[in-house]
Amino acid sequence: MPKTSTTAHQLPAADGDGSASNRTDASSVAQICLELEDVGVEPMLPVIDKGLLTTGVTLAVDAGTVLTFAPAMEQFRERVFDVLTSGLPLSVGIKGLGPEPWAATRFGHLCEVLCSIASTVQVNPASIEIVIDADTLTPEIAWLKRRELLGNGPVYLLAGVTQMRAHGGRSARDRHDRYWLQLWCLREGALVRTAYAPMVTPQCPLLCTEAASAILPSIGIQVPEGSAWVTMKLNIARFADDRGSLHQNALQKALHCCVDLGDALHDHVMWPTVRMRHDSWLNRRLAIVLTGLGDLARQRRLDPQQFACLQNLGDVLRWTQSILRSRSHYLAVQNENLPALDLCDPSHTLPGGRARDGWRERWHRAVELNAIRHRNLIVLSPWSMFPEHSPADPRYCDLLPLLEFADACAFPGPPPLGHWNINQFKILHQRAWAVLELKEAHQLIAEPV
Repeated sequence: MPKTSTTAHQLPAADGDGSASNRTDASSVAQICLELEDVGVEPMLPVIDKGLLTTGVTLAVDAGTVLTFAPAMEQFRERVFDVLTSGLPLSVGIKGLGPEPWAATRFGHLCEVLCSIASTVQVNPASIEIVIDADTLTPEIAWLKRRELLGNGPVYLLAGVTQMRAHGGRSARDRHDRYWLQLWCLREGALVRTAYAPMVTPQCPLLCTEAASAILPSIGIQVPEGSAWVTMKLNIARFADDRGSLHQNALQKALHCCVDLGDALHDHVMWPTVRMRHDSWLNRRLAIVLTGLGDLARQRRLDPQQFACLQNLGDVLRWTQSILRSRSHYLAVQNENLPALDLCDPSHTLPGGRARDGWRERWHRAVELNAIRHRNLIVLSPWSMFPEHSPADPRYCDLLPLLEFADACAFPGPPPLGHWNINQFKILHQRAWAVLELKEAHQLIAEPV
């Protein structure tokens, strides 16, 4: 099996005036990244600072508050200034834009503020990623304003029922159709993207789902605002021969390394905010982005429109999930449980006595069986279902139910779609959204533990 090139991820030595601990950390990080690459895993932490890995930042801002109250604006300016001065990727989620025509005006004002700060610190404003609710601005207006005031860069539209289902009166249906037509017309630039995974699910049934309204910059994963993720990519098809037969020992080793070394990286990454440092300690999230599913189907000579293909790849993902979860459980037993599990203990809220002791005993038994070291593990993208390095074949849309295995979803730029029509484009996103909606509904039903 070929190895991933290490050239792009080799870390520079720490500066001469760096502390001994920093030099040690830089050496450890470099070794961890090389070990991941040696087993065919690509580290995806995008920024390297003095030999140490760090990551981008997600910020949320309420437009109505910031544009009305000077202290709120000053605080927002300081937060953006600090991130951009550090040279970190930044994603800004803008809420509270209000109805038209105020929404476009407020959006423009905030883009001007961001551009001004970026110019002050000599950062290209086009690098700032923007996230808004799809109900507030049309794709065309959002893109034109963003391009005019910040330059060409990503803008994510968080879609929901309004965009995914044509219902209501004539006006609502017209808005629905306009959304998809404009998104379709803007597809070639791959910078205007729709995202629709509003919940992040845990690997442990004792933990709850979380709202995800932010987009991790540079990577495109929809996540809770301020959360801390160690990210890496694993192409499953690279662990198969020409006929699609998996080298299971090599793949299992790579999956174990994802968990073991990803866990180690949590303690070495320079998390840029207090909130992210706390989230890293509390949840130790791993984003193992699985790709190559469409390629594996092609190698196995499977027809993506046949249920047998979906079942075949589902078995692969089910096995992959079991390996990752078991390894996370093993690390929890060897080290310590995820701190979030201890905070969820229901006995903490009960008065002393037999009732609390009984709940505590039941909780400890459940934790012993279900303990994990990492709240989240698997990330998939709708585009993971399509063979890479070739125009997207619409038939692979039938593999979208595999998104049910994802703890979180990524929405990077799409593959070439010039040969698709607007209906194929719209149906892909609607079907992917429906899978995630069904998954969310299933999460509301408590699992027996």
